[in-house]
Amino acid sequence: MNLNHLKLSTIALALLSTVGCSTVDVPAAKAVAPMKTVTGVQVEPAKYPQFAEILKASKLQISVPNAKPGSKEEMAEDGNFSGIVTENFYVDQGSEALVFKMEGYKLRNELRVLENFKTNDPHTFHRLTAKLLLVDPYGSIKNSPAKNNEMTVLQVHNKGTADDGKHGVGYIPHPLLRVVWLGDRNGVKNHYWAVIKTNALDCSKKTGTPDNPECKDSYTKIDLGAASATVPTKFDIIVGGEKLVINVDGETKVDHSLSYWTHMLSYFKAGVYNQFKDGQSNGHFYQLEYVTETK
Repeated sequence: MNLNHLKLSTIALALLSTVGCSTVDVPAAKAVAPMKTVTGVQVEPAKYPQFAEILKASKLQISVPNAKPGSKEEMAEDGNFSGIVTENFYVDQGSEALVFKMEGYKLRNELRVLENFKTNDPHTFHRLTAKLLLVDPYGSIKNSPAKNNEMTVLQVHNKGTADDGKHGVGYIPHPLLRVVWLGDRNGVKNHYWAVIKTNALDCSKKTGTPDNPECKDSYTKIDLGAASATVPTKFDIIVGGEKLVINVDGETKVDHSLSYWTHMLSYFKAGVYNQFKDGQSNGHFYQLEYVTETK
């Protein structure tokens, strides 16, 4: 074997070795800090500075577990969460995640951000950032009928066109946005989805016009990607300038026009809302922030 042949063989062997080891040597696409251990020790959320701002800006809407579907109570209506800790709403002492749990169909445990805002200001943008992990969501839905395999974790809801101290003048019983986890949608399993209302009509049977042709197709659903069982997913929801933008782990997944929503007041919600039966949701929020930005 001549010297040139030997050099080429050595280079080829090195390249093959690199390819063979790529799953070990190539860094992951997303750098992940080591996760702190969940201990189950329940601590008052107000004691954790990283959640101070979102708590100050919110109230808690929480149901009694297994109560009447749709029922809820309100706590910390002035944003004062001092002394508020329950077995369903707490910070885990080990992981320092803000934990939301709830058991029962159409029941909730959510922070409702107090500010109501318009979506059409070209210079003002409202952002909700959440880094969250659902714990064993398939365990949550295992006893539920197959058609009920969904839980909502983030929302942009509406206060109608004017705040009257109740639901709001012109309120419609439909959120603009729900970020949901679905166990299975048309064969796509264990993914987060954006469910976006594509008009501002009340399409409910009780108070709306469900026979309106525009109500027949008034939602769009956008796949936001798979839900990790071990690594929190980061969502940035930005509303302003007549747009709804959703970034997932830094990647823009939704850039949606809100030209039809400009007359409506909106607000954010974060936590868990159960759309499955006979189970308990368990959401761990490692980051939760609400910011209004002027550009």
